[in-house]
Amino acid sequence: MKRGVNAWIYPSSFKFENVLQISRNIGFDGVELNLDEEMLKIDKRGRGEIADLAKSLGLELPSLCTGLFWKYNLASPDANIRRKGIELIKQGCGFAADINASIFLVVPGVATPEISYQDVWKLSKESILEAAKMAEEYGVIIGVENVWNRFLYSPLEFRSFIEEIGHPNVKVYFDVGNAFFLGHPEHWIKHLADQIVCVHIKDFQMSTMQFKPLFQGDISWSRVMKALSEVGYRGFLNVELGPYLGHPLKAAMDSKTALDIMLSMA
Repeated sequence: MKRGVNAWIYPSSFKFENVLQISRNIGFDGVELNLDEEMLKIDKRGRGEIADLAKSLGLELPSLCTGLFWKYNLASPDANIRRKGIELIKQGCGFAADINASIFLVVPGVATPEISYQDVWKLSKESILEAAKMAEEYGVIIGVENVWNRFLYSPLEFRSFIEEIGHPNVKVYFDVGNAFFLGHPEHWIKHLADQIVCVHIKDFQMSTMQFKPLFQGDISWSRVMKALSEVGYRGFLNVELGPYLGHPLKAAMDSKTALDIMLSMA
């Protein structure tokens, strides 16, 4: 497994070149960038420059993340919002391909009171399947992530959803910290197994109901690492945390040390 970090771990004022250079200096193997509406304005040449810089530093850009699917809900009762979500997947896959990232993270849908659970399932599946054709053209995997969206809250249901879509370019982006609130992450890993293409890691403390830096919460990382090894996962472990208030780099530095310890457990 490889040591990765999401760019959200650095202050938002950091530019791409800062994020990539510092991540390399700290010792990460790869960086997951975050797509927002401002980034979408970057042209193909600019994206190529990001890819070239990463390559020159010996860094991989394994995946591309975004928080925009909370705004453009793939299961919204509003067809216009769903259409924007589908277009976002297509744009995201294009951006990922241009920076040589193989995975684009997608939130499958956000359940709301206005629409039945069955319809959330149906609309989300239809939206992702439509966009999957473009993902295939770009050679990018849509990584459907388990998030706190009141939808797909068990490993059995999550796998069934992916299997119903039944497209080779639609797989699972597994978030360990998100799963811990709902159950035991190792159970999710063992059931999702071959469907997992990327992993987000952060800790979680049940007493405060808060995400925490690695090894400062209640997650049994030895069980998580054992499960990942048993299912043959060999991809990135991308730390997804915010920066500490007192120092812009300390969260990333601590996370790299924690990743080293985790990998010794595998």
